[in-house]
Formats: sequence, structure tokens, C-alpha cells
Amino acid sequence: MADLNDKKPEDSKELVDIIGHFGPWQTRILLLSTCLLIPHVWHVMGIVFFAPNIDYWCKRPFEYSNFTNDQWKALAIPLDPKTTDNATYSHCFMYKKFNNSSVEKDDSVLKCSSWEYDRSLYKSTIIEEWDLVCSNEWLVSLSTSVYMSGFLSTVFISGQLADRIGRRPVILINIAIFLVSALACTFSTSFAMFTAFRYFVAFGASGAITTGFVLCWTTGYILLPGIAWFVRDWFTLQLTLTVPWIILSIHWWLLPESPRWLLTHGKIEQAEKEIATAMRLNHKNVTNIKEIVQNLKRKEVKREENKKISHPTFLDLLKTVNMRRKSVNIFFTWLIVSFAFYGLSLRTNDLGGNPYLNFFIAGVIEYPAAITAMFSIKHLGRRKPLMVLMVSGGLACVLTILVPAYLHWLLIVLTMFGKFCVSASFSIIYVYSAELFPTVVRNVGVGSSSMFARVGSMVAPFVKELGEATNRRVPQIIFGSLSVISGLLVLLLPETNRMHILDTLEEGENFGKKLPSFVNNAKDISGTTNDSKR
Repeated sequence: MADLNDKKPEDSKELVDIIGHFGPWQTRILLLSTCLLIPHVWHVMGIVFFAPNIDYWCKRPFEYSNFTNDQWKALAIPLDPKTTDNATYSHCFMYKKFNNSSVEKDDSVLKCSSWEYDRSLYKSTIIEEWDLVCSNEWLVSLSTSVYMSGFLSTVFISGQLADRIGRRPVILINIAIFLVSALACTFSTSFAMFTAFRYFVAFGASGAITTGFVLCWTTGYILLPGIAWFVRDWFTLQLTLTVPWIILSIHWWLLPESPRWLLTHGKIEQAEKEIATAMRLNHKNVTNIKEIVQNLKRKEVKREENKKISHPTFLDLLKTVNMRRKSVNIFFTWLIVSFAFYGLSLRTNDLGGNPYLNFFIAGVIEYPAAITAMFSIKHLGRRKPLMVLMVSGGLACVLTILVPAYLHWLLIVLTMFGKFCVSASFSIIYVYSAELFPTVVRNVGVGSSSMFARVGSMVAPFVKELGEATNRRVPQIIFGSLSVISGLLVLLLPETNRMHILDTLEEGENFGKKLPSFVNNAKDISGTTNDSKR
């Protein structure tokens, strides 16, 4: 009996059969990987509290320092012409000539050269630190966009490096980049320095993430407003969001290298060590380890040779008509989902009411959104739930333009419902995309989709500037209308629920080709009839 047990690992076809499908070894990697998401969400969303919406006005001369803020505004600051409430003062202009007598006040104005800031809610912000107001207000959006570009670039650079030098070194390097850059942000002496290092914060944090889980992301999301509520100084907040993650250095000792990468790169001794450790932790019988590794090496080498024979590229997604139509559609959907998700998440300050509570609600909504997505994927399919969520969320955002200013609670409800729908859509589209692309181009297709998502997140912050130049409800209309359009276009894609996994480009081209997707039903595409057509 013992001999039979000893032969089982040797006869297994895949590495996972040898080390075990899920055990303590995989659990350790899972925990180490997912904990990297929390510092990432803290720093990407932290800009909401580093640069919140605060009131500001032209700085008073020294001889008027005994005036209260209200007295100074009434004397020297004109009303904001963009508002009609006769109570909102200009942020960027003051009267040229004024004194205590309103009769002698000159109506001509000049631009402010320095400002005073409302510190009733925040002790200090980067807005005040570097005067990111008036003509410089757009720089806040630039900083967020630069952060997202770090997220985009690490997909290419870290991915290539991981294939060359291994997964573990790349993760450790990125953790070091994250920690050093985040600390440098804290001690920045200029906004340019702050923004440049935020790029590397995103690069390091995103590059270290090997897998993402909604639970960990959302936990970090809802913890952030609580931390920001207690720590209302941007310098201390940046430090608080960074220093605890020095604990990530434990990855140096606990994170193993990918056994498959070791095998494909001929590092046999290290592969034997890692596989033996995995088997031991998963309570597998560790015998004949050298023979096991040699068998696995032959399989991996053969798999790599097959990949080189047929090396798929992004262009393979666009060569044929049907694959091109589906690919462009799904790329656009990813772009809009990410665009709306980050746009709504980063604009909680603009909703009125308590900014900390608004942000907390936006985070908590992620939980029911994830549950809704899982239920939909399991019981309802992919295409129709995705369409319903995108259209419903988009309409909710568009309807905010009809909400009067005194009903700000209704504005919050509609916006949060839109955020709920977009978050659920994000979860569904991950699964849907992986099933739409055939096996030979799945990594290329999903990776390209993620790239378009990053482009959407880079553009999203600048929609705020469009709202400032026109109407503050305009961003909601843009997020909403594009979500509706994207949701309707999803109907042109085929359903993948209960379908066999597509393997070849030919199968990918034929899938959903015969009839327009909006007249297909689940039976047509999941039964034997459709299989026979392919």
C-alpha cells in the first residue's frame, strides 16, 4: 500500500495534483498576496482626504487680521457669479479697493495671490500646503491620473520582469519601491515631488499584487475614512497609511517562488526545495522528490515549446471580424466600468453632507455589490446582469441632475446606487472576459482589457474639472450616460454561461457569430445545437 501511495505523485499529470489543490501552503500565499491590496486601496483613495473640498478665499492684509472670516468676506470678497444663492463668495477674486464703508467699495476685482483656508474639518491638506486652488486646482486631478498611470505601467514592466527573474523577486522589489516612495511622499517639499513619488507608490503597490480579492479591497476601503477622521493632518495621515506596512517586509522570509517558474527556468534544486516544502505543509508524502521534479520539468518544457510555436499577440484579437467586434466591445466596457468606478469613488466629497460618512457608505456598498455579482454569475448568467447593472447604475447617475440642492440625501442615494451597480459590474466583467476569450489568447485578452481599464481610471479624475467649468452635476451625467451606452452594447456580445471553454482562435471567431447576440437566448448558446455549429 505504501508503494502505491509513493507512486501517486509521480503519476500525477499536473503540479497542483502533487502539492495539493488547496492547503496550508496555498493559504499562506493567499494571505500574503491579499494583504498587499490594503495599502494599495489606502493610497489610491487617500487623495480624497489629502485633497478634500474645503472653503478658501483671498488672504487678508495684516491690518484686517482682527476681522472675523465672515466680516472679511463681506467686506472684500465678491459673490461667486456661478451661484445664485447670494451666499457663496468667490474663491479666486477680491475687490481692488475696499474699506469699512461699503459705499466707497470699488466693484472692480483682481485675482488672489495668496489664500486663507477653512480648517474647521481638516487641520491641513495638500490643497493648503501647495495652494492647489483656482488656476492650480486641476493639479489634484493630475496627481490622481499620474497615480493611475503607475498602475498601468507596472502591468507591462513587472510582468516582463517576473517572467525573466521570477515572481518572488519582483514582488519584493515592488514592496520596497512602495515603502520608499510612500515615505518620500510624506516628506515632499513640493507638489511636483509629491506627484512623482505617488507614481512610484502606485507602481510598487500594484506591481506587488499577484491576485485581488473583493473582501480585502473593501476592508481597506471602509477602514480609510475612519483613519482619516482621527488623523486630519495630511502629513500624519500619509505617514499613518505607510509606516504600518513595513510589516510587508515579512514577504522576504515567507513568500515562496513559483515552482512552475523555477522548473521552466531550469532552477531544479530550488524547485525541489519549494515543492518539497509545499508538499510537507499540505501533509503530502514527500518521497522521490528528484524524480517528481524531473517529470514535472519535462512537462513544463514541452508546454513552453508549444507556446513558442503559437505565440498569441494583441493583433490576434483584431484579425478576424467577429473576434474584433467582441474584443473592441469588451475593451470599451472595461474602460467605462473603470472610468465610472473611480470617478464615483473619488467624488464622494462633492455630494454634500459628511465626507467621511459618504466615503464609508461608498465602501460598504462593495459588499452587497460583490454578493449580487456572485449570485448573478451563478444563477443568471453574465451578459444580461451586466447590461442591467450598467444601465440601471447609469440612469441613477443621470437622474441626479433633477435633484434639487436641498435634497442632498437623494443625491447621495442615487449616486451610491450607481456606485453599487458599477462595483457589481466590475466583478462580473472579470469572469465574463475570461470566458469570452479562447484559451490561446485569454491572457492577452484579459491583460489588454485591464490596460483599457487603467486608461479609464486615468481619465476619470479630469471629469471633475469639466464639472467645475460648467455645472457640478455634469460629471454624474457623463459617468451615467457612458455607462448606459456601454451596458446596451453588452447585448451585442454572446452569453457564456454554461458554455464549454473556448480553446482555439477558430472557436473564438465562430462563437456568437451566427446571430446577433440580442436575439440569442441562453438555450441557443448553451445547448448542443450551438456546439455542432462550431
